[in-house]
Amino acid sequence: MEAFDPNTDPSSSFVSLLTRHQGDVWAFILTLMPGHADAKDVLQKTNMVLWQKRDEFTPGTNFRAWALTCARFTAMDHLKRLKNDKLRYFDDTLIEIMADEVIERPARADRRLEALESCLKKLRPQDRELIEFRYRSDGQLRDYARRIGRSVSALSVSLHRLRTQLRKCVRLQLDPECPIS
Repeated sequence: MEAFDPNTDPSSSFVSLLTRHQGDVWAFILTLMPGHADAKDVLQKTNMVLWQKRDEFTPGTNFRAWALTCARFTAMDHLKRLKNDKLRYFDDTLIEIMADEVIERPARADRRLEALESCLKKLRPQDRELIEFRYRSDGQLRDYARRIGRSVSALSVSLHRLRTQLRKCVRLQLDPECPIS
């Protein structure tokens, strides 16, 4: 279910949902048309169709599934028109199977990111700072080591330990029944 604010202009809410799920729509189209030069055109056409059909979307329902279904039909229509090309892409049955799999699969990446954010908040401030420096800055680890008075090898060991800790935490957040190894 998607968050939809009834007090907001429906067009603004729709654009917000479309923007939030644009990466999923693009990745889905690339799955259906790997390496195809027209994939960007299909994304643009999908966005146009979604906008034209925005009144058909029911606020509070699964926008992602609705958008991916539209992308599937748009891609299939495009590929059908290209049947005469010498290049052969996936047949319609395989596209249907792949599309159903992607649409029905929950947005795992979103859940993993939420779990990672939660796990990062559990770290000690200095550990969180090290992780953020390593993955969110362009700085060199040796400069950071010099700044905080630790060796690069000690920081490398700490990073390895923290990545293992975060991996276990994320796994546990996503599946509390999962045995941690």
